[in-house]
Amino acid sequence: MSDIVNESTQVASAKKVTSEVKPSEAPMTPAKRKLNKLKRDPLQFFKDSQAYLKTQKGLDYTWAKMGSFALVIAASMVLIIYFGMIASPRYVSETQFVVKQSGSGEIPLAGLASLGAVSGTMRDALIIKEFIESRDMAVALDDSIGLKGHYQQAGADWFSRLSSSATVEDYVDYYKKHIQVHHDEMSDILYVEVQAFDPDFALTLADKVLELSEKFINNIGNKMATEQLRYAQGEVERSHDILKKQQTRLLAFQDENKLYSPEQEGGALVQAINNLQGEIIKADARLKELRAVMRDDAPEVRSQRNLIDSMSKQLAEEKSRLTSTTGDQSLNKVNTIYQEIKLSVELASDLYKSSLASLESVRADAYRKLKHLLIVQHPALAEEDKYPRRAYNILTWFVTLLLIYLVGRLVFAIVKEHKD
Repeated sequence: MSDIVNESTQVASAKKVTSEVKPSEAPMTPAKRKLNKLKRDPLQFFKDSQAYLKTQKGLDYTWAKMGSFALVIAASMVLIIYFGMIASPRYVSETQFVVKQSGSGEIPLAGLASLGAVSGTMRDALIIKEFIESRDMAVALDDSIGLKGHYQQAGADWFSRLSSSATVEDYVDYYKKHIQVHHDEMSDILYVEVQAFDPDFALTLADKVLELSEKFINNIGNKMATEQLRYAQGEVERSHDILKKQQTRLLAFQDENKLYSPEQEGGALVQAINNLQGEIIKADARLKELRAVMRDDAPEVRSQRNLIDSMSKQLAEEKSRLTSTTGDQSLNKVNTIYQEIKLSVELASDLYKSSLASLESVRADAYRKLKHLLIVQHPALAEEDKYPRRAYNILTWFVTLLLIYLVGRLVFAIVKEHKD
């Protein structure tokens, strides 16, 4: 019916054009008539075209035969056109690495002991995994290689690229969708896959992720080692100051009492007292011999008695130097103070030695705790795009649309049945 109406319209239009032609003008060719019609009314020209009429006829036929399922077919055709011709290709660069410590001496646990246990390397791998997927990594990549600008480039299609007005949060979400990190618990290997619209940029991105990851894990170890070294160095300085103070105190005590070692002085004094006591005993025995053969007022007897008296006085003086109940200058009290100061010096010296040993131990541990990324697979330049997975996406969307259509038809049928 529409064909008859269109033909009658064309005949009327042709008659009108013919009546308007002046007798003196030459008849117009079909091509010129179509050109004039296109200039006067482009929309009507398009509607009157055979292509439009055939398309409309085909759609009417399809709708009559297929009904609403034609929407599924149309949506599927749109998806085929998009994924097949419009969707921007995304290139992938992959890398694999494992975190190792320089002086790692870990022994893997066996049996039940291994259940729930987390090794140092596994902990480091999980930390790096979280860092790669974090906002800090996304911001660092944008600052170093302009990742956000790459994802916003105009060369990518509208659905694939990041919006030019995207916030930092939008950028981080987009970044997380275009990078994948997988941790293998058996080998502690981290698999990292990065996506970009250009293969060279994908390779640069993967290299930068490796660089920032190694710097991050080393900064953690270095920070801990630096804190330990700072504490150990502080202990060395503190113990050295204590040692210097105690040594200064010892020197001042020796200068004040004019004694190098009260202990040695006391030993010499005890020996002198013992010698005096021996001499007095001998002199007393000699006096008894003289008194046995001489009178008490004999010169030799008096001389021997005077000798004994003088040695006894000397013995009393020496004993008073060694011990005394009054005053602070007795040698035993001086020696007690000296031993206390000497013990403080020895303790300070031992503390200083221990601090030095701890400092050297911390320095050695700092090297052993240095971590490295051992690369199992280096990033490579992609020769073909991996995403989007065109056939997979088309098939997935078609199945989804088909399920939606079937569910919709089922619901419509149930509603219509209850209405009837």
